[in-house]
Amino acid sequence: MSLSRRTFLRGSMLGAAGLMTPGGVDKALAAIARGPRLAAAGYGPLIPDLAGLLDLPAGFQYRLLSPGGSASDRGGEARLDSTLGDGTPTPGWHDGMAAFAGPDGVTILVRNHELSVGNKPGVDPARARPYDTLTGGGTTTLWVDRERKLVKSFASLSGTLRNCAGGPTPWGSWLSAEEDVKLPGQKDEVNDDRTPDVAKRHGYIFEVDSRSEGLVDPVPLKAMGRFRHEAVAVDPATGIAYLSEDRDDGLLYRFRPDVVARGTEPSALRAGDYARGGVLEALRVKSRPQLATDNHAERRAIRLGESFEVDWVRIDDVDPDMDMEHTAEGIGERTAPSSTRAQGFTNGAARFARTEGIAYAAGSVYFCCTNGGPAKLGQVFRIRLREQRLSLVVEPGDHTLLDGPDNLCVAPFGDLVVCEDNLARRENFVVGVTPHGHCYPIARNAHPAKRELAGACFSPDGSTLFVNVQRPGMTFAIWGPWSSRKP
Repeated sequence: MSLSRRTFLRGSMLGAAGLMTPGGVDKALAAIARGPRLAAAGYGPLIPDLAGLLDLPAGFQYRLLSPGGSASDRGGEARLDSTLGDGTPTPGWHDGMAAFAGPDGVTILVRNHELSVGNKPGVDPARARPYDTLTGGGTTTLWVDRERKLVKSFASLSGTLRNCAGGPTPWGSWLSAEEDVKLPGQKDEVNDDRTPDVAKRHGYIFEVDSRSEGLVDPVPLKAMGRFRHEAVAVDPATGIAYLSEDRDDGLLYRFRPDVVARGTEPSALRAGDYARGGVLEALRVKSRPQLATDNHAERRAIRLGESFEVDWVRIDDVDPDMDMEHTAEGIGERTAPSSTRAQGFTNGAARFARTEGIAYAAGSVYFCCTNGGPAKLGQVFRIRLREQRLSLVVEPGDHTLLDGPDNLCVAPFGDLVVCEDNLARRENFVVGVTPHGHCYPIARNAHPAKRELAGACFSPDGSTLFVNVQRPGMTFAIWGPWSSRKP
């Protein structure tokens, strides 16, 4: 996550919560675009944390769970040094995360680690069950009891690369997405993906069953495409997954699982069903094939509130051998004709400016485009799934109106909860947004490194908010009088 203006939505539990009407989500997203100037009282001012980790309102508490990362990330702080249950160092770069119900009131957290080649410590250093022996990304799983104490922690997905976001499924698994498309091989004058740093192909989604109590079999879900994945949202009514792509010319995809096409009811889907194959498609605006939605040109291509009927074009080669190619001049790289997005665009698919965060809510899918809009400050689109219509719902025009909203989830009390990733101001908050569009602070990253917040999600009983700080890697459990929020 290298940019100061990242996603409005990413890897959220919005679909699972389903607590806000589409109108409420629209209002809240519009409020995010305007920035926290429409203020609600919320829970009152934040109280400086004497421990220098996380500022919270009066009456709220936190517990630090499973910190980790390299010695340089931790800055020599012993309190940030921890191990997993098997005694191995806790990996760092904590990122996307989801919460699931476990036995006896336990909350199970499945947590991404956005580790690039060479980042240490990696997941599963003993290489017990890696996908790729040369890469150390993956997920860890935490069991947290009713007292918000960590009772178990272990590696659950090993040997993947830059596990950034993903999304929860209605059947209790986490879809962990790779935001990297490296391929094994020697450096290539044409294929920019090739590198001797990896031993396997990357750019896939992997499924982690939250009920697993150890490393899962690392099966790449190749039918869901090989590209620079960001986030996933699953429509529980159909079993269809919607996928975003972190590229300037990215597409918006959907994956239709074969098991549903063969007659399995979506409500009966289970972990492993996506691995049985399916069809990958990209969104096309029927009346305007190859529509560039970014609005970067002087003439606006799509207006706020404007609605278009969409259909979907099939991606024939979902596992291409080249995503990016070197330019003939040797001065950079560009999208390869074989890439999934080039295939889709050739067949009329719409282009979006870095589709990243995506979430399902009440029959609609919302997704953000980080670099969209005339000022390149972002856009949020909505697809009404039953009507198959696309509309632009947010497009801010002033850089002072955004503070780097990133991860997002829906609180049990109906508000949006947003994590900031503001590299410019270096002040990152967890912000609540009411259905009426008013913003209030929930927490502030008080650690001197002041890095991004990520992975916000609530426990199944709604009592605890879990959130990550990416570097140094920290996971917090936050609790308090959630029902006392003032307008």
